[in-house]
Amino acid sequence: MAFVHLLLEVYCLYGMEDGIEYGDIPSFCKCGAGQPGYHCMENDCPFVAHTDAPFEIAYAGESGEVPDIDSWMGFGGDMEPEAYSESEIVELKEMWKEICKEKIQEAYMEYMLRSKLKNN
Repeated sequence: MAFVHLLLEVYCLYGMEDGIEYGDIPSFCKCGAGQPGYHCMENDCPFVAHTDAPFEIAYAGESGEVPDIDSWMGFGGDMEPEAYSESEIVELKEMWKEICKEKIQEAYMEYMLRSKLKNN
């Protein structure tokens, strides 16, 4: 069976525009309107929207959702050079990729060491 892990930003559009009658909040909303998650996508919610999350690293909790703002970081903002340079941005994204992959491996190794589940 083929699979892929995806990082998506998921949005709840319920109540976003003033003057529009939205009706009842869907019964499958686990946490109410404005709290999107897998339940929106699983139930084909008419108020869900999503976009990709490129160049991000994240920790996902039990439900596969990133629990808080301290659990992810995406390339952009102050990580980009002030003067736009496509070639420099390509190099910086490659460096970001290398660092992220190293940190994932470091996290695994530290976990295995601290958990004492594997003799090193």
